[in-house]
Amino acid sequence: MRRLPSVLHVSTADVLGGAERIARQLHEAIVARGGESWLAVGRTEGRVRGALTIPNEALRSAWTRGWLSLAERLDLRGLGTSVAARVARGPIGDPVRWISGQVGIEDFHYPGTRVLLELPPRTPEVLHLHNLHNQYFDVRELPALSRAVPTVLTLHDQWIVTGHCAHALDCTRWETGCGQCPHLDTYPSVLRDATHYNWSRKHRLAAESALHVAVPSMWLFNLVSRSQMARSFKSLRLIRQGVDLGMFSPGDRVAARARLGLPTDLDRPVVLLLADSLRDLSWKGGAWVREALDRFVTKAHGQHTALLAVGGTVGMEWTSTLPVRFVGAVNDDATMAACYRAADVFVHPSRFENYPNAIMESLACGTPVVATAVGGVPEQVRPVDGPSASHGTGALVPSFDAEGLAAAIEQLLSLDPASQARMRAAARDDAQLRFDAREMERTYLAWYQQLAPGARRVPA
Repeated sequence: MRRLPSVLHVSTADVLGGAERIARQLHEAIVARGGESWLAVGRTEGRVRGALTIPNEALRSAWTRGWLSLAERLDLRGLGTSVAARVARGPIGDPVRWISGQVGIEDFHYPGTRVLLELPPRTPEVLHLHNLHNQYFDVRELPALSRAVPTVLTLHDQWIVTGHCAHALDCTRWETGCGQCPHLDTYPSVLRDATHYNWSRKHRLAAESALHVAVPSMWLFNLVSRSQMARSFKSLRLIRQGVDLGMFSPGDRVAARARLGLPTDLDRPVVLLLADSLRDLSWKGGAWVREALDRFVTKAHGQHTALLAVGGTVGMEWTSTLPVRFVGAVNDDATMAACYRAADVFVHPSRFENYPNAIMESLACGTPVVATAVGGVPEQVRPVDGPSASHGTGALVPSFDAEGLAAAIEQLLSLDPASQARMRAAARDDAQLRFDAREMERTYLAWYQQLAPGARRVPA
């Protein structure tokens, strides 16, 4: 069989969100097969053995490092928000970077990117990049990096083809050059409208690079294909993401509820959601989700339903009569799997999404999903059609439709026990068919071998 080439994966962090998980999964898949792999990250929590930290701060100028050191000392004294600390981090400490931010130019000032290929003990045969917009990567280095080593870029949102935003929502100006941006506050936000400059710079850099691009959803594939930047890519592939079906699998619901301190009576429904869905965040739920849950409380099932919220406390008052069990930040898959198993339905409302891992994890555990029909989510959830629920895996509703969200939750909980069992079985079957991380791993590993033609053959 053909030897696996050595791969350097580059990601925002070792542990954070879905994009970081995919990078980590691919890194660990190569290591498990006896290959060489390294994971370089902008910041690390030390939970991935051998992760390499990109030395952005260490490679800044002596002037900037001195002022940043002063700002850190002010932080320790509780003066991190003082004028002195802000000046040290901004107009005095790093004036070029500060001025760029003031006029709306995206921040690419991350000097550690120049030495990426020098971080591992050997030069990798393939470079695999993930999210590039989370304040750790200098996109201006793409031409040099991709000329030195075959380079894969997995897109987890639209950012690379837009003038600043990760999701363009209803705007199509990214197709023709941006400028006059209607959504400057959309993540990652900019202070001023330099979106045409940002767009032009990224498109020029892509044209000077040799990038092999992958996307996880047909929705994003179609969007990227419409971009002028797509002409510059060496290739563009649709590679579905996946989850660990061994870890995320159906289990004892009563035991899962007992572990989480929930009512073990299965006649009392449990609705699971992420705590961010209750916060007023521009890309998640907020007030309309709280309104939907309040509407749900007035229905038959809502009066005796428990709500399980993962990710801490909401940090705001919510005067619902629905009892809420807040689980703090969950950093291990076993606890997260228990949350899915304990629930009768997982609610995932959002303003925009690509191909969220959480939905795949829930379905893999046999838990139906109610989600907003945005991005690649309709490719993941098959709506229940009719009272039998023999093939459906959940329900889809429009964003900001509080009444529709409440009705969808009630619809799934109102199914008779036999129909609910069929729906849970359909969710698991669909996950086994479409969301197996091993299939994603095999596809990427075969691609690495194609991109590194020097990889010699070795006996099976």
